[in-house]
Amino acid sequence: MSYFTAVRLYSAFELAIFTALVITWVGGFSTHTQMVLGWCHGFGWIGLCIAIAVGCSRRVFPWPVLAAAVSPLGPLGSTIAIEIEAHRRRQRRGAVESAA
Repeated sequence: MSYFTAVRLYSAFELAIFTALVITWVGGFSTHTQMVLGWCHGFGWIGLCIAIAVGCSRRVFPWPVLAAAVSPLGPLGSTIAIEIEAHRRRQRRGAVESAA
């Protein structure tokens, strides 16, 4: 598995944790569950930002992906930015294959 794919999956997983946290908070469910999801999201988001920063320094990701990750959108922003980059890579690969 490539670094790009691993961080892409991690970003989607972090988005799922964040979504569960928001649903738990809005729904007024267990405060203990909210706390556990909040801690998981907090540390997970920091780890995601570090993983993306490492990827940017290695030129795996363009720097705007990190900007999206540290924006108020958090894991939603990083997931959207990574999916846009994945789409661009598929387009470039298709252009190269059609030119050959």
